[in-house]
Amino acid sequence: MGDKRLLGETEPIDRYVWNMVMDNGYDCVFGVDINDGSINFYHVYKRKQPGSAYSKIESIGAPPETFEQFMGSLYEYVVEEEQACFKEQLRVDYICNEINERGNFVRTIHMNFIGERKSKSFKIYSHEAEPDKLLGFVYDISASLDHDWMTDEYARLGFLENADRMLQEIPIDREQFSLVYTNIKGFKAINDLFGEQSGDMVIFQTRDILRTLLKPVIMGRLENDHFVLITRDEFLNEQSLRSLASQTYSEGFKQYDFTIRCGIYRIHDREVSIGKMIDRAKLAEKSILENVGRSHVVYNDDVRVNYVKQRVLISDMNKAMEVGEFKAYYQGIVDAKTGQIESAEALVRWEHGRLGMISPGEFIPAFETGGQISSLDRFMIERIIEFNTNRAKECKLIVPCAVNLSRIDFYNTALMDYIVNMYTDNPIATEYVRIEVTESAYADLEKNASDYLNRFKALNVKILLDDYGSGMSSLATLENFEFDVVKLDMGFVHKIGLQKKAEIIIKSTIELSHALGATVTAEGVESAEQLEFLRDAGCDHIQGFYFYKPMPEEDFSKLLG
Repeated sequence: MGDKRLLGETEPIDRYVWNMVMDNGYDCVFGVDINDGSINFYHVYKRKQPGSAYSKIESIGAPPETFEQFMGSLYEYVVEEEQACFKEQLRVDYICNEINERGNFVRTIHMNFIGERKSKSFKIYSHEAEPDKLLGFVYDISASLDHDWMTDEYARLGFLENADRMLQEIPIDREQFSLVYTNIKGFKAINDLFGEQSGDMVIFQTRDILRTLLKPVIMGRLENDHFVLITRDEFLNEQSLRSLASQTYSEGFKQYDFTIRCGIYRIHDREVSIGKMIDRAKLAEKSILENVGRSHVVYNDDVRVNYVKQRVLISDMNKAMEVGEFKAYYQGIVDAKTGQIESAEALVRWEHGRLGMISPGEFIPAFETGGQISSLDRFMIERIIEFNTNRAKECKLIVPCAVNLSRIDFYNTALMDYIVNMYTDNPIATEYVRIEVTESAYADLEKNASDYLNRFKALNVKILLDDYGSGMSSLATLENFEFDVVKLDMGFVHKIGLQKKAEIIIKSTIELSHALGATVTAEGVESAEQLEFLRDAGCDHIQGFYFYKPMPEEDFSKLLG
């Protein structure tokens, strides 16, 4: 067979080349007579290490004469949970029936050789030239299953098995090691803005920086942008973690800043499974809230307790909605020159029957994770419409109120279509209910956001860009959509009087926004000094404790008169 031609009929293949192809690709190639089950081996990989099934075949005076004998020689190596299936299905009659029905017979069998688990692919076909024969191939696919095809690091299964084995060898009694789970914040935005090829390059950049800074003893990519690794604690210092957090992807003239966030689990007990370590490190990473300037969290009991609390909040959400525990609060927004209330931002508050007042910083991330946030946002929109409609009926002053939509909402087509229809059918909503979208949300889902925001704009609904300057600011955000209002993040406002550069940026942002036809609202204004600077800089509206704190609907109604 080694002298026959391969991959075409133009040139014979040298036997040495043929053997090299076989040795680097297949464990064995064989033919089987379906009438008597006799087997003929065309190729068997000559393994150097003793104890493998195929070296056993070679050591026998005469190789197995039948397919049944061959399968019998492999049976003892098959993992226990697959032995029954192996014995039942790796028979000539069973294989022939499946080939007649499906065209081929394919199975992946897991085996233990000299203490090492291997994945073997059995592929058997009907011999086209000789109908009474089968042609079979067995080859090792452990590397392709254990390793990530893209980064050449371990895949999930490979990492779990090899990390568990490594954990038995590393000296955790003398040195300190940790398991680290990583997540690229805003990875989807990179794919959306620059394309999947750029996203792949960000994956490679992340792999390389993890190797460089954390020097892992073992590393794997679980899926998408999530890596997991084990490293010595000496490499998990503040400088390395800070450098890891602040990354920039550059492609030609394009540039995007992104953060690598880490959940860290300190390894102290070999009895804790690798899978459980990953779960705990992942839990630590997920506990990093969007509005907290942290890039890593070490797992501890508090992380677990907070996770349990989040699950409790998620489970209590529907009942809380039924009994009216969610309340709409309003924070007045004033004209910078006159100090008169011009509009308001509607903010949700949860007066939990058992736990008391719960911060939005606790339940909103939980609802976004659990998928309930859209129900809450719909409740807020309906509440604002009802509030303004009732005031209109009583001929009282009405001011526009803005509600912030979560990035999750833009993936909920039923909710978004409902909101569009609501604006279409209700003039009160169109004029007095505004939509706020955070800059980070807009960047993460630019296409989905633009499609719906353009539909809102066509209905003359005012669109506000929230938290501008919160860390992801890009001129492209202002370029790609005509926002009616740009809201300066309080982080910039709080630097007034402290940092000249921040003041210059504030002035430039106000001028740029005006040039683009948008007004500017400054958030978080708390002092007369901040107010005076913003007035002089031409800021249009002021929101903050200096004028009004968020207040219940009843109090806000009294304030309006």
